[in-house]
Amino acid sequence: MNAPDIPVSPLVTLASSYGDAQMRSWCHALFAFDAQIAGIVLQAREPMLARIRLQWWHDVISKSAAERPSANPVLAALLPLEAQGLDLQTALGPVIRGWEAALELDDAEAVQDFASGRGALISAFHPLAPEVGRDELDRTGRAWALWDMVRFHRRTSALDSALLPLDAAALAGTRLPRKLRPISVIARAVQLDIARGELDRPWGSPGVFIGLVWHGLTGR
Repeated sequence: MNAPDIPVSPLVTLASSYGDAQMRSWCHALFAFDAQIAGIVLQAREPMLARIRLQWWHDVISKSAAERPSANPVLAALLPLEAQGLDLQTALGPVIRGWEAALELDDAEAVQDFASGRGALISAFHPLAPEVGRDELDRTGRAWALWDMVRFHRRTSALDSALLPLDAAALAGTRLPRKLRPISVIARAVQLDIARGELDRPWGSPGVFIGLVWHGLTGR
């Protein structure tokens, strides 16, 4: 199955390259799903219309594969993952609800709902490494969800307040198996940026990319 033609971030593209074929397939499908749902919210002019579209996605992933639109490239890319044990409704339903909460990013409670919901995308990789504690994936997912939103999409005082308490040292201590190296690379990117405390400056200096490439190759 070819990766869906949905743009994902340069970080995700870089991180995915350090996974094996199965992991790359999961990265391409899951992060494309996230980008598809994100586009509904980030481009929304009418929150009610966005909620209707989000509900369509929520409904469609609860259907059997035979009942879903076969021409949708994101849904098609998710089929192999489902065949390998991913329960779409359980794994991705929270992601949709998280993005729905992002329609109100000035509200502190909504920001927390966004972080835990969208962050569940990282926990969706758990079937590939069941020996990893879900708490570790949940923590990584929440940090990534907040950081990515602030860094590349939108910034509000409520988002800044949620990002501020994130523990860079705890993220630095994240130890994931080789199978999940792409997730480890993403966690390292978040950790390094938060530790520097320079979110107002452009992201992606040569030094950052060298560090991420080294981590992708060695795990260190």
